[in-house]
Amino acid sequence: MSQIRYLIIILLLGVSMVSKSESEMSFNCDEPKKQLFDGVSITLTHCIDSSGPDSDGAYGFYYDYETIIFELGNESVSGKRYADTPEEASLIRITDLSGERLLETSDFKKELVKVSVSYLIVNGAKSVQYLDQSNTISGYSEVPSE
Repeated sequence: MSQIRYLIIILLLGVSMVSKSESEMSFNCDEPKKQLFDGVSITLTHCIDSSGPDSDGAYGFYYDYETIIFELGNESVSGKRYADTPEEASLIRITDLSGERLLETSDFKKELVKVSVSYLIVNGAKSVQYLDQSNTISGYSEVPSE
């Protein structure tokens, strides 16, 4: 995956911003770290997005999170985990030869998605959800178990 495309994914995953002037916002990401897990290439990037601190030391918003890109062959899955809720993880999008899209029911049978969920559980997630456009309440649903 190209560096520019990877950075765009990180920015899209981190967009949950309150309207503030640019000078008050900070988007800081560490250098991506790569590893292998069950044949899947994983890229982890720790980021902190914040506004502030103001003169009183308060932040308008403060997001400390990790983006995770799982890659196998021509497919990739993006995920996210917040530092304040490490027991929760989310899968956001899948990219394959047809393009980028939200995950669908059939995707949970794919080896890439199974390994992605397994990695998240092995690394502390007790709950793995996916961005689900049909869930009009929270926008996320629990990944189906086999």
